[in-house]
Amino acid sequence: MGKDAVMDVSTFITKGIKTDVVLVDEAHLLWSGNYGRINKAKWEPDLMALHKLANTLVLIYDPNQLVSARAKIDDNPELLEIVNGKNTLTVNLNEQWRIEANPATLKWIENFAHFNENSMVTPPKDGAYDIRFFENASDFRHEIESKNDQFGLSRLVATYDWQYSQGSRPKNNDKYWYVEFGNETLPWNLELPEVQVAQAKQIPWQEIDMSIGEIGSDFTVQGIDLNYVGVILGPSIIWNEETNSLDIDADKSCDHQKIRKINGSYDNEENKKYLKNVVNVLLTRGVHGLYVYAVDDRLRNRLNLLAR
Repeated sequence: MGKDAVMDVSTFITKGIKTDVVLVDEAHLLWSGNYGRINKAKWEPDLMALHKLANTLVLIYDPNQLVSARAKIDDNPELLEIVNGKNTLTVNLNEQWRIEANPATLKWIENFAHFNENSMVTPPKDGAYDIRFFENASDFRHEIESKNDQFGLSRLVATYDWQYSQGSRPKNNDKYWYVEFGNETLPWNLELPEVQVAQAKQIPWQEIDMSIGEIGSDFTVQGIDLNYVGVILGPSIIWNEETNSLDIDADKSCDHQKIRKINGSYDNEENKKYLKNVVNVLLTRGVHGLYVYAVDDRLRNRLNLLAR
């Protein structure tokens, strides 16, 4: 459609051209605060600025993919009015087309990814969709690499439970920011030089050949379709034995740009909500299959009991 029709949010707002129809994909990611952006005197929340520039504003908005306190709107009446007010028509999209699976499998993934009670049960049999849990990290990695060789667009992704700082290097002199899982160590996304060169050419991360040697995050795969996704559930993702579901220990997360410390701890309900949504995003990227490796021993053992 061209750069005059498709652009990122900040570029469109900066241009400031009143437009008949503006469609915003992944609108739940719009920033509701400044967070260090320049022109503080002129700045206003993304949603408000877009609303002023559009005669008709169409938002693709999924509250279950709201992954950051930076996008929070429930404490801002003006933003709530734009999303839910009397001048807004809400159309509920109740079906999705990414995951090609039978209804029972779709329901299992939904329950599992939303941390629903008693959701850690054996997945239903489904010849169209492959769900696997792995005890061995190398087997897990090699299976995704094999699927990528066969079908393409198969990648490893992880919860943000390992250190990463854009534009700087680790203080321990490591070459890259790494994700360590089991006996495997791979760099975070956008670390390898070949990947950075391709990204500078606007090639999406999952379409860069060398990114098979990196670990993606919700930053790189939100809104993306993969044929097979290998999800590393990091140390912050645990088994809640009482509810028989996934749970969060937010103090073990490294995603501190998105969550806020309260009374010395990140482990509060608001932060858990955002981090649960990150897990939901990661677990729902695969069109044909979902492979899972859990770093936490108790969770990994529990998941492997579910293997059919």
